[in-house]
Amino acid sequence: MAERIPIGEIDGFIGEQMRLGRMPGIALSVVRDGEVALERGYGVADVVTREPMTERTGVVIGSTTKALTCTAVMQLAERGLLTLDDPIRRHLPLFRVADARASERMTVRHAITHTAGLPPSAADNPFFLFSDDDADDALERYVASLAATPLLWQPGASWTYANDGFVIAGRIVEVLSGLPYENYMRRNVLGPLGLADTAFSPDERAALTVATPHDYDADGQPYPSFRAHNRASAAAGAQLIMSARDAGRWLRAVLDHTRLDGGSGERLLSEESYAELLRPQATISPAGRGLNGADAWYALGWTVATLDGVPTLGHGGATITMGSQFILAPDHRLAVAVVSNSVTEATSIIAEGVLSLALGRPPRRSFPRVDPSFRPDRSLWPRLAGAYHALVPQNKVTGVWTIAPDPDRADGRLRVRTYPGDSRRRPGDIFMLPLSDTRFALFGRGRTGGIADFELTTDAGGSVRGVWEGVPIVKES
Repeated sequence: MAERIPIGEIDGFIGEQMRLGRMPGIALSVVRDGEVALERGYGVADVVTREPMTERTGVVIGSTTKALTCTAVMQLAERGLLTLDDPIRRHLPLFRVADARASERMTVRHAITHTAGLPPSAADNPFFLFSDDDADDALERYVASLAATPLLWQPGASWTYANDGFVIAGRIVEVLSGLPYENYMRRNVLGPLGLADTAFSPDERAALTVATPHDYDADGQPYPSFRAHNRASAAAGAQLIMSARDAGRWLRAVLDHTRLDGGSGERLLSEESYAELLRPQATISPAGRGLNGADAWYALGWTVATLDGVPTLGHGGATITMGSQFILAPDHRLAVAVVSNSVTEATSIIAEGVLSLALGRPPRRSFPRVDPSFRPDRSLWPRLAGAYHALVPQNKVTGVWTIAPDPDRADGRLRVRTYPGDSRRRPGDIFMLPLSDTRFALFGRGRTGGIADFELTTDAGGSVRGVWEGVPIVKES
C-alpha cells in the first residue's frame, strides 16, 4: 500500500512547511483503503530535550474532540435517551442563559452545530483553557456559569463557532449516562476504537508519551509552554490527548462508517446515526471559514467542504499550545491526521497538502514566507497602533485587541497582547512579523501563521481598517 503514497514528496513538503512555520514537531497518519499508508513523526517533542516526535507521541488535540463528543451524543440518541431537537432543559432543568425565552428554546442540536447563539469563547476567558479545574463537578459548574451569558441572536438564527455548546453536550452525556464525561468516552467510544495512546491526562497510562506544548516568541521561535487540561472544557476539546497513530485509527473508523476492527467488527453508530453525524446542518459564516475562504457547512463535529473539487470532511483543533488537523476524502477512502506540539496554521496546511499529494495533486497553500532581511517602512506603524474590534461575530477576534509597539524591542515591532499572564505562564502575545509595510505574518499564542493586512486611508479622519485572519477589523477612534 505504501507505494501508492508519494512518501518522498510528502516528506519534502512537510520539511519545508515545518521550516517556514518554525514548528517543533508534528506526527502524521495517512489512511487509505482501510490500511495505514504512512505513519511517522517529524521534528522534536521538546525543543530543550530534543526528544524525537513519533507516531505514538501524544498531544492535546483540541476541537477535533468535538466529533467524538457528537458520536457519544448520537449513541445516547440511539438508546432513546434523547433526540437532537430536545430542549436542553429537558435534560438539564436548571440550564439557562441571560435570555429567558432562549433558555427554553435552545436544543441539543443548536448546541452541537454552533447555532445556539452562544458567543465565542473570549480570548481571555480564564475558565476555559487557562483553568486547572479538575474537580468531578467541573462540567456542571461551568454550565451553571452560563446563566448570565447574553446571546448574539436567538437559537437557530445564524452560525458562529462557540465552544460552550459542546460543554453543554458533555454535561448532557454525564447526566443521561450517569458517568463522568471522561468515563463514558473511555467505555463507549475510545475503548471500542482500541486507542492505546489516548487519554484525558498524562498520568492516566504509565506507558503514555506526551509531547511538550510550545508557544512562539517575538522572533517566531518556539519555546516550552503550558498544557491546557481544564475538565470543564474536555467535551469541547481542551483536554483529550491523542497520538497520530490513534488519530489514524479513529479516521479509519469514520471512513468505515464507524465500523471497528478495520470494517469487519461492530459499529459505534448505526448507519442512520452515522449519516446524521455527517449531514450538513448549518452554513459556516465567511468569517468562520479560515484562510481558505471556500464554502463550508457544519455537521456534527465535522466541517463539510471541498478541496480542489474533492468532497472532504475535516476539523481543526487548538488549545493555544498544541493542536491537530483531521481531513478525509471519503469518496477516495483517504484520510490524513496531523497532530502538533504547537498551534500554527502550518498544521492545517500540512494536512491539506498531504491529502492533495496523496491524490496526485500539488498542495494549494504554503505557510507565509517571512524574509528576515526585509526592511519595511516603519514610519507607517504608529498609525497602525491602537485598539481594534471585529466587524462580525467570530472566534478569532473576540474582544477589543490593542496593537502596540513591543516594549521589549527597539525596532518598533508591533504586537498584540490577548491573554492575561500569571505567576506560571507569560501573557499571550501575538507578534507581527512584516511581509510588507502593512502586511504581517502572525507568530505567537494560538495565531502563528495567520495574516494581518491593513489599509491606511488618506481621508481627513485617517481611518484604519484591516483583515485579521480573514476577519474584517476596524481601529477605534
